[in-house]
Amino acid sequence: MKQIQAIRFAASHLHWLTRDESSHGWFQIESFLDWFPSSSQQPLQFVQAAAVPAGRMYAASGPLLKHPPYTFQLISGHSEHTILRWPLTSGQAAVPEDSSQPHHHAFDSLSWKLSLAEAQRLQPEDLATWSAPHPCLNLLLEWRHVTGLLRLQAPLRHWNHREEPAGWQIETGPLLWPLDRLAFAEAPTSAGLTPAWLHANQAGRVTMSGDRLPCHELEARLSLLALT
Repeated sequence: MKQIQAIRFAASHLHWLTRDESSHGWFQIESFLDWFPSSSQQPLQFVQAAAVPAGRMYAASGPLLKHPPYTFQLISGHSEHTILRWPLTSGQAAVPEDSSQPHHHAFDSLSWKLSLAEAQRLQPEDLATWSAPHPCLNLLLEWRHVTGLLRLQAPLRHWNHREEPAGWQIETGPLLWPLDRLAFAEAPTSAGLTPAWLHANQAGRVTMSGDRLPCHELEARLSLLALT
């Protein structure tokens, strides 16, 4: 099979340094999105960082979890980013609003580093012939539109199969997807993206859904990448 490059997500990170250089750190990357406009040879790239509960950084006493508690997640392009925030429990007090801004407003630097590896492209049904799970599998989803190509790569977290009647299903996420694909194609920014969950099966069906994304079906090419 033809070898292609895939992302080793466990070793890929988003790095940040605040403007006053008071703190720096990294998030593990959960998914990676390329948008190839038909008018350009260069893709616009976006990454989804892991969601974490907000903490009281470096607090010497009292709870280390912020109150009211909430989770936040960073979605980043090369020059701007969005931070999503939502409460940890239902019915709790309001949390800070979501925010979108250029990197330089809050960060001296914000960038990512991907760990790449050779991989073989597979179809989901190919997994049925394996006696044990592959140690590192990515999902690759490609959606074409007259205005360009959207290509998503993320770890495959769940796959199941049955022999009679033959069939398979994928349920995986969270991964990055546009709130509105056509609006994103016209004006691609991090604010137009959201964490989502993907479901797919042997009938060629693919659906996306999420807390902010109504479940909908789309016509897209789905394949897997087995990292070597």
